[in-house]
Formats: sequence, structure tokens, C-alpha cells
Amino acid sequence: MSRDVTIFLRSSQRYPQQEPEEIELTVHGKLYFRGGSFFVSYEESAMTGMEDTRTTLKVEPGRVEIIRTGKNHSRLCFQEGLRHESPYRTPYGLLQLATVTHSLTSRMGQDGGALEIHYQVELDGQLASENHLQIEVRP
Repeated sequence: MSRDVTIFLRSSQRYPQQEPEEIELTVHGKLYFRGGSFFVSYEESAMTGMEDTRTTLKVEPGRVEIIRTGKNHSRLCFQEGLRHESPYRTPYGLLQLATVTHSLTSRMGQDGGALEIHYQVELDGQLASENHLQIEVRP
């Protein structure tokens, strides 16, 4: 059974030799539990540049996946201290993307919770950005 939730997102990206970019947004979505994992899903908007895309967070102990479907397709995996590679399909083509997770904190339950992830993104083997993502989920 899913539950309606409000999702507060705060993200900062630091690109090489550029000023950091910060985004804060509040969206409405769903929270549900299935197969031992919590899922949080919401529709992206023009504000993030990913309209027509559904984002789903799969939260397990020590592991978080961000799964995007629709106009943008990707599956990013975060586990502290690990590097994960995955293809990243955009309307402009396919990129080879990797995430390296520096730290991950998550607490999620039937009534919501919070995530915090510090990670870097590599595109085609080159550092693209250093990132900090905070997500809070409330009923």
C-alpha cells in the first residue's frame, strides 16, 4: 500500500572550475514498502530539466538507488566507499556514468525519513562533479 508524501530535496553540484550549483525543491509523491525495500517516487518537473521523467528512490540498509524512467533513463547506485557504473540515457544520447559514494546516511520507515549522500559523478571516466544530496520524506 502506498502513502502520499511530501518530498523535500536539496542538491548541490560542484563542477570543476565552476561555481557550485544548488537546487532546492518540494514535490509530492508516494512512499511504499515492497520486497524488503522502501520506495519513494515522484514526477520530475521543468525546474530540474527532466520533465516527463519519473524518479524512484529504492532505499535498503546501506544502499540507495535512484531510478529514472520516461524521457530520461538511468539507474544510479550508492553504497558508501564503492564505485558503481551504469549507462545514462538522455534525449541526446547514451553516456557511461559512474558514481563514487563518499558517505551515505539513510533512515526510512512507514512514516517517511531522510537520506543524505555525498558522492562524485564521473562521465566516460572523467570527474564531472562532486555532489551532496539531502532528501526528507514526510507524510
